[in-house]
Amino acid sequence: MPLLWLGLAAADLVSLYYFLSRLMYPLNPVWIYLSLYGLCFGLYVFGAGTLLPAVPRSLSRYLLPLILGSAAVFRLLAAFAPAQLSSDILLYVWDGRLTLHGINPYHWAPNALPLRSLRDPLWNLMEYKSYQSIYMPVSQGVFALANALFGNNLIGYKLIYTLFDFGVIGLLMTILRRLGRPMTAVIWYAWNPLPISEVSLAGHQDIVGVFFLLLAFTLAMRSERTVAWTALALVAAALTKGFALLLLPLFVRVHGKKLLAWAICSLLYLGMPLWVYLPQFLHGMGQYLENVHVNSGLFNWVWMALATISSKYAYDITAKLSDVAILGAVFWSVRRPVISYSDLLRRAFVVIAVTLLVIPTLFPWYLIWTLIFVPLLSDKPRYAFVLLSGLSVLLYTYYVSMMSYWWVPVAEYLPFYLLLFWELRQDGFLRGKNEDRHVQYSGRVGN
Repeated sequence: MPLLWLGLAAADLVSLYYFLSRLMYPLNPVWIYLSLYGLCFGLYVFGAGTLLPAVPRSLSRYLLPLILGSAAVFRLLAAFAPAQLSSDILLYVWDGRLTLHGINPYHWAPNALPLRSLRDPLWNLMEYKSYQSIYMPVSQGVFALANALFGNNLIGYKLIYTLFDFGVIGLLMTILRRLGRPMTAVIWYAWNPLPISEVSLAGHQDIVGVFFLLLAFTLAMRSERTVAWTALALVAAALTKGFALLLLPLFVRVHGKKLLAWAICSLLYLGMPLWVYLPQFLHGMGQYLENVHVNSGLFNWVWMALATISSKYAYDITAKLSDVAILGAVFWSVRRPVISYSDLLRRAFVVIAVTLLVIPTLFPWYLIWTLIFVPLLSDKPRYAFVLLSGLSVLLYTYYVSMMSYWWVPVAEYLPFYLLLFWELRQDGFLRGKNEDRHVQYSGRVGN
């Protein structure tokens, strides 16, 4: 009976995603999208947390095909729908077009007069036209490929990112097998509505970096012979989203100077389009960091508290405290030898989670970087981050009256931090308590 109910939950989710895919403007009114997302999230948690564990072992062979088949249908329904929720994908089209015309995307902002001949109707819909590109070189390569294949067809871009998402699910299953855990645990990622809505529906490119990060973990668990490929995959992740580079010290802690040398070579080569226009890139990044402060929790609360003392320096002090927290997490991750593959994943998760929780901007799709760890870290998922993936879409309440509401960060982050505190007290996660130490790390440990 639980298997039947799980199948019915999958069928209900297919219906919901089909309905969502038929909406031309799901954020107008925004309650439509939030209601659909809430229903999808509720069915996802009920299916993964209640129905899946209740399926008898004699029927377990049917679970993985059901989970994977349903996950593919969810994503394809969203991918073939018009791009929604964000206009970022238009910037991808623009940067890809520049690359195909032999123009480095970092050279000029989209509104620069020398680029006027390349403007088209999509250009008119773009945001941030005065900002120089902040997208990293690996992302730019994917943009160029998508533009060469699909031109201005946004569905084509979304299909490419959906393929990367399929790859993420495949790599998660590979790692679950290595850890000796049931591959059906992949449901905690595969059915989560956040990657479905933010990747397949909205077309956000973070999934490329997530794929390469998981590929780095997959290669790292093999042997010393894959060190060069591990370094290349990790750098590819970092050259999609820069904070992935914070994991380099952890990987070097395991594999030593050989991995560091390969990583430096990969950074120099793959990052070449950025290095030749580094001042322009830094200018664009500065524009973004100075003006885009969205959906932060801790950062915003500390900033407001310090502003009551000194409004002039409050932001700078908060930014420095954020940097200290991130560097502290990196130092914590390397202070002791890595004892197992699970330990490597645990430390990497902490570094990424701390980084995302203390930066001034946390768009919902950034959380995909933490969701990949949900089924991997222990037999129980990290429920706090599952909850945050459900609450993060409250950000879209902005579209109710085109303003941010004070209560949104409270409703989003307070339940999350309460649950996170309870989980950490219960399982000793940061101390590595109850870790799968029998899954010993196959690489060189303790360098």
